[in-house]
This record gives sequence, C-alpha cells and structure tokens, in this order.
Amino acid sequence: MSNPAARSVRASSGTAHRGLLQTLRLKAFGRRRRLLVHRGYQLRTALRSVLGTSVLVGLLIFVLNQVNQETSRDLRQMAPFLGPGLQRWDRITLLSLVFGGAVFLAGVFVLELMETHRTAGAFQNLRRRLEELRSGRLAAHLKLRRHDHFPELDKAFNEAVASLRTRTEGEIATLGRLSSQARELIKEHDRGHPAQARALAEALQQSLEEMRCRKSELLEP
Repeated sequence: MSNPAARSVRASSGTAHRGLLQTLRLKAFGRRRRLLVHRGYQLRTALRSVLGTSVLVGLLIFVLNQVNQETSRDLRQMAPFLGPGLQRWDRITLLSLVFGGAVFLAGVFVLELMETHRTAGAFQNLRRRLEELRSGRLAAHLKLRRHDHFPELDKAFNEAVASLRTRTEGEIATLGRLSSQARELIKEHDRGHPAQARALAEALQQSLEEMRCRKSELLEP
C-alpha cells in the first residue's frame, strides 16, 4: 500500500506542473484554446517564413560542411591513418547540421504560428463584433486579448459604436418629438381648428425634411 504522504506529494507536484503549463499557455495564446484561429492565413504565413529561412539555413549548412570537409582533407594529408575516422566524423557532422537546421526551421514554424495567432485572433474577434453590428446590435463591444496585436483596434471600434449609439439615441428622441406633433395635429384636426392643424403639419413636415437631409449627408462620399 502506498504511503498517503507520498501520494499527496505526487498530487501536489502534478497540480504544480499543470499550473505551470496553464500559465505558459496563457502567456502564449491568452485564453484562446486553439493555436490555429485562422488556419489558412496562419499556415500560409508560417510556410512562407520557413521557406525563406530554409534558403539561409541551407546555405549555412553548405558552407559549414565545405569548411569541415576541407579541414578533414588537410588532416588526412598530414595523417593518412585518420582517414576512416574523419570520414565517419564528416558524416556525423553533416547529419548534425541537417538535424539542427530541421529543428531550427520547426521552431521558426511554431513561433510564426504563435505570432500570427495574435493577429488572426484580433481580426477574428473584430469580425464577430462587425457581424453583430450588421445584425443591428449597437451593444457590440470589442475587447481584445492582452497578447493580441493591434490593441488600438478595440478603442477605435468602441468609439465608433458609441458614436452610432449616440446618433441613434438622438434619432429616437427626434422620432418621439415628431410622434407627439402628429398626435397634436390629429387632436387639432378633430377639434375643428384648421389653422392650428396646418401650423402643426408644416412644423412636422419641416422636421421630417431636416431628418431626411441629415440622413442624406451620411450617404455622401
């Protein structure tokens, strides 16, 4: 039977390990659970970076291998008995260079995915909020993750939405005033006061024309 104290130590160690992994994940991706937020964009960008870097890595491997072979040839000329060992060393060196280059390119690929994650995540969030606006929800609020790129987007978006809300509230107040004028117009008409009814009708027409002009200005380029 296992010792309860040992089980407690293992449990606390596992909890601390999971806590460390959770902290590292949050630092890298924020609270998003997926690395690939926009698969096409992130993979294309990462592959382009890897292809560009692979040219430099391949050139570096070629130069280092040539230098190593030249050194091995000089050593074989001075000490021919070292030939088999130097050939084995050349193969090991070349394989090490290729393996190191592959590991480096894999690291570039992962780091590029992490970097584009912060861009794709920001625009994915913005796209959702824009869809809310398109559906008529003026309560849309953009809040980017702490590690996302373009942190100024949320301020610009939220200020634009606040401006739309203010404009809409003003239009609602104007429509309420026009509705009151229409009710007064009907009352004056029912009371048989054509002069007062005509004055109210003219005021209502003027208010509607002003609203139409304001709306038309919004459509001007």
